Amino acid sequence: MGIALTISIIYTVLLLIFCYYTGLLPLIGSSRHHTCQWSENTIFLIEVAIFSVSLYLNLTFGISNYSGDSGYFVSVVNKLSGEAHPFAGMYANNGIIYPPLFYFLYYPISKIITGLHIPVANESQAFILCIKFPAIVCEFAMAYMLYRMAKRTLKKEQAIPVLLLTLLNPAFLFVTAFISQVDAIYVFFVFLTVWLLYHHRLKSAYFAFAAGIMFKFQTIFITPVVFYAIIHDVFLHDFNWKKFWSNLLCGLSAIFSMFLCYLPFVWDQANHALYEGGFTSNLTNSLQSYGLASQNTYNFWNLLGYNFLSHELPFGPLTCHMWGTLFITAFVILSIIAFCIYREDTGRLPLLAALLVSGTVCFATKMMPRYLYPAVILLIFGYVICPTIRRFVCAANFTICFFLLTFSDYVIYPKWEFTNELIWPKVVSVYFILCVAYLVYTIFREPFSQ
Repeated sequence: MGIALTISIIYTVLLLIFCYYTGLLPLIGSSRHHTCQWSENTIFLIEVAIFSVSLYLNLTFGISNYSGDSGYFVSVVNKLSGEAHPFAGMYANNGIIYPPLFYFLYYPISKIITGLHIPVANESQAFILCIKFPAIVCEFAMAYMLYRMAKRTLKKEQAIPVLLLTLLNPAFLFVTAFISQVDAIYVFFVFLTVWLLYHHRLKSAYFAFAAGIMFKFQTIFITPVVFYAIIHDVFLHDFNWKKFWSNLLCGLSAIFSMFLCYLPFVWDQANHALYEGGFTSNLTNSLQSYGLASQNTYNFWNLLGYNFLSHELPFGPLTCHMWGTLFITAFVILSIIAFCIYREDTGRLPLLAALLVSGTVCFATKMMPRYLYPAVILLIFGYVICPTIRRFVCAANFTICFFLLTFSDYVIYPKWEFTNELIWPKVVSVYFILCVAYLVYTIFREPFSQ
C-alpha cells in the first residue's frame, strides 16, 4: 500500500510541476499562468528523455518474469506451436475462449518463438518479452498519435504532460510491461475507433471496432458511441440515401469480416462440419465466466462487501447481477441524454465512451480492474481534443485510480490475502466512484469543444 501511494504521489507531483512550468494549469490560488518559453532544443531533449525512460522501463519490466498471465501464455504458445493442435478447429480441440484476433496474432508469434528455439517458460526473458512486445508497441503507437495531435492543439511545451500521461503512465507500465497483460492491443482498437469517429471516418471506424471485438469482447462497452457517431454523421448532417446505403454496406462488411475471422476456429476437420456450439459458444463462455459481483475490483460492489461473492446473491429486492444490468442501462441513458444535448460536439465522444467504460467497471458485476484501461486513454484523448482543466483532472484522476486498482489487485491484496475488513479497498472504491461522478460532472459542464 505504501508503494502504491508513493508512486501515485510522485507521479502526481511530476505532472503538476510540468503543468505549472508550461503554463498548462493556473498557479494555485491565482488566476495567472506561470509560463516558461522553452526553446525547440529544450523541448526535443525532454521528449527524448521521456521516450528513453519509457523505453528503458518497458524493456526492463518486459523481461521480468512476474507471474501475471505469463503462465497462461506458456500454455497458449505450446498449443499454438504444437503439431498435435492444428490452427483449424482450435476452439473445438483446445477449449480456448479468447476471440479469434488474439490467436491470429499469437499464432505467428508462437511459430517465431519455437523457430528461434526460445524456451517456452516463465523463466525465459526472451519468451516473456516476445509475449509482451505487441502490447508495448500498441502503447507507443497510442502515445505517438495523441502527442502528435496535442502539438496541434497546444503549445509545444504544453504537450509534454500528454507524454507523461501516456509513455510514463504508471498503470500502463504495470499492466502491460510488468504483469504480462495484453489489454493494450484491444485498447488500441478502442482508441482508434473513437479517433476515427471524431475525425468523421465512419467506414474505417466500423472495421477498427470489429477488430477490437475480435480481440477482446470488452470493446462492446463503447457500442453506443459508435451509434451516436452514425446518427450524427449519417442522419443529422446532409442525409442522403447514397451515404446511408454505403455506410450500411460497410457496417455489414465489418460484421461479415468478424464471421470470417471465426471460420478457421470453429471448423471441425475430423467431421468436416462446424463443431457443436459454433459461433455463439465463444461469446457465451466468456460472458458466463467469473460469475462474481466483483473480481477484486475496488468498485461499488467491493464497497458493499460483495468482492469475490457470487453476482447472483441478493442485494435488496434484486440480485447483484440485475442491479449491475440496471446500472449499465442507466449509464447508457445518461450518455444518450448527453449526446442529445451536445450532439453537434463530436469532441465529447471520447468522454462519453470513457463514461460507458468506467461506469460499467464501477457499477456492473463480474468486472476486473484491467477493464478500466480504455477509459484512461480515452480521457487523455478527450483532453487533447479540448485542453481544459476539468478534462485534465479527469485524465490524471483516472490514471491514478487505474494504477491503484491494478496494483492493489496483483500486489497489495490479491485474492488469497483479501478480506472484507480491510480499509484500503474501501478507500480506493470511494475514490473510484468519485472519479466517475466527476466525469459525469465534466461531461455536462464542459463548454463546446468545437
